[in-house]
Amino acid sequence: MNKTDKKFAILIDADNISSKKIKPVLDEIANYGIPTIKRIYGDFTNSKLAAWKDTLLENSIIPIQQYAYTAGKNATDAALIIDAMDILHKEAVDGFCIVSSDSDFTRLASRLRESGKEVLGFGEQKTPQPFVKSCDKFTYVEILGSEAPTEETPQPTPSKTVKNSTKPASATTKEKPAADTTPPGIRSIDKKLKTLVRNAIDAVADDTGWVSLGMIGNLISKKMPDFDSRNYGYTKLSSLMKALGDVVETKTQQTKGQDSKQIYIRNKK
Repeated sequence: MNKTDKKFAILIDADNISSKKIKPVLDEIANYGIPTIKRIYGDFTNSKLAAWKDTLLENSIIPIQQYAYTAGKNATDAALIIDAMDILHKEAVDGFCIVSSDSDFTRLASRLRESGKEVLGFGEQKTPQPFVKSCDKFTYVEILGSEAPTEETPQPTPSKTVKNSTKPASATTKEKPAADTTPPGIRSIDKKLKTLVRNAIDAVADDTGWVSLGMIGNLISKKMPDFDSRNYGYTKLSSLMKALGDVVETKTQQTKGQDSKQIYIRNKK
């Protein structure tokens, strides 16, 4: 089956995700397959969920009303879990997309995977790791729906000289620190990432040390479901690997018998 032909059920926890992030999430899911079921769960009599109305209409998402019968009890989670199990036993889809930042869905994700279904998770950076690790792939919504930062550091623009200034600048005037222009949710390239990449290369590289970039990406994603080059400000995995130039090296090679080219990577000695 072609990757984009897979059928997915999208189940959204309205209490734990912003309505502003749903369109980017749906666009991301389209890269994995076809959303044949789109449902959202919550108490829509609550004014806090009023912002969802237009979003649901625009994206053809079916709202499942779940009243909060008892304070402190999350009936929404229970309704979503019951529906997920019903869909599972009907064998109607190839996978599930759980959109929430709530760790209460950890066991559900594990159960769906045990039944051979692919599970994609979407949530905020605050999502607990147990839920993240229980998914085949987990994407943070902060990196969706906005342009990735420029992958090359721009040169500073020289300031214009002000002529005929009547008041010289005070020597005691303190310069304001440069504003942090890093978008929210973007991580820095650290030792942990470098070690992860180097270990992945060592695990599958051939005798020459080279391995295809695609194979490395798949292996890292299996070890770390929330791995995504966009988490580090790079739209492509190849760009992120080039940024790790102090520990790895890359090369582009023509694929035999084809017009396409493939990127390979190996550890620097």
